[in-house]
Amino acid sequence: MITRLSGVLLGLGLAGLVLLCSGPGGRSTPPIGACAGPALSDCEGDIRELVIQYVPDAGPVVQTALRAFLADLPDSVIVTVVCPDRAAYDDFISRIGSPSCVIRPVLADHQMTFWSRDRWLALSPIRPGQPTTLLLPHGESGAEIWAGRAGDRRVGLDIAAASDGDVRAERDALYFDGGDFVADEHSVFVTPRVFRRNFQRTVAGVEQLVAMLTGTLKRNVVLLENAPEHHAGMFMMTVGSRTVIVGDPALAKRHLERAGPGEAASLETLMAPGRGFDSTGETQLLFDAVAEQCRRSGYHVMRIPVLPGRDGRTYLTYLNVIIDCRDGERVVYMPVFRGAESLNRAAEEVWRAAGYTVRQVDCTDVYVHGGSLRCLVSVLGRG
Repeated sequence: MITRLSGVLLGLGLAGLVLLCSGPGGRSTPPIGACAGPALSDCEGDIRELVIQYVPDAGPVVQTALRAFLADLPDSVIVTVVCPDRAAYDDFISRIGSPSCVIRPVLADHQMTFWSRDRWLALSPIRPGQPTTLLLPHGESGAEIWAGRAGDRRVGLDIAAASDGDVRAERDALYFDGGDFVADEHSVFVTPRVFRRNFQRTVAGVEQLVAMLTGTLKRNVVLLENAPEHHAGMFMMTVGSRTVIVGDPALAKRHLERAGPGEAASLETLMAPGRGFDSTGETQLLFDAVAEQCRRSGYHVMRIPVLPGRDGRTYLTYLNVIIDCRDGERVVYMPVFRGAESLNRAAEEVWRAAGYTVRQVDCTDVYVHGGSLRCLVSVLGRG
């Protein structure tokens, strides 16, 4: 009798968990671990849905990059565009032309920035038909003094509210930027600054942070010990088959030494906003440390030229990409920069060697603001 009763209670509990995670008919904020699957991979599956944030002031910065990127997407992709109001959305539409993908507005009625990537991490549904979970950071840096950042904190909730139950948003205990993570189907690589932001604030040590992230993201967590002081996609990217591509300033430096006077001058101009190219040994060691830790974690490592600026934020990087895997073809939307044509070609050769078809996206107007393509676009769902 006791055994039978236990079985009934277990069955009711499992049924309750299914209802909890079922979207519109279930509870709106069940525990993250109960409903969310693993962190969405950056390099596996066909893209189903993307999110972009847009404000009119950003138009001249993002127009060229987003127009080219969206024009290349298939008509099966849904692009959710989060804007402060209808006027901002109309301005966005006027700038991007007529892409084949489906454009869906979310009018938030509050201020925000145009950096979509940092607002949340997407956690896959446990099974088809259940909602995607947006894991929101506990807080946004600068929100106390910057109205746009304060508004950014609400964007994940705006997306969930407009989704008819297909998306749920959950506020995490940890402080992070979405750009601090890159993932494949095996591992999530995490920048050291996630630990620095949380140490003695939300966690007592590295072990506790890794345990929390592993439990929430449901993948092996590789907390990078040493890395450049920037978002992960500026200096590395997962590409599938337990392979990562890591930036290498030394490759870029050798390229500069071989470049003709005209191209060398052009690259110097491109790096002027970042106070020039940082080719110091200290910076090189940080990139090399990332490559070495990836190797120790069981990954094959490829290197690609990257030009980091001395200001620590202005990068000519070919790793801040969006990857799509569709109909057996691996496609990478790779940033390129006007005036760096031969360096663009050298980077494209690395991606081709990794098995990718390269679609170039001109990010010349974006990089001077400290980001690139992946910083502007968040992947919400993959096949």
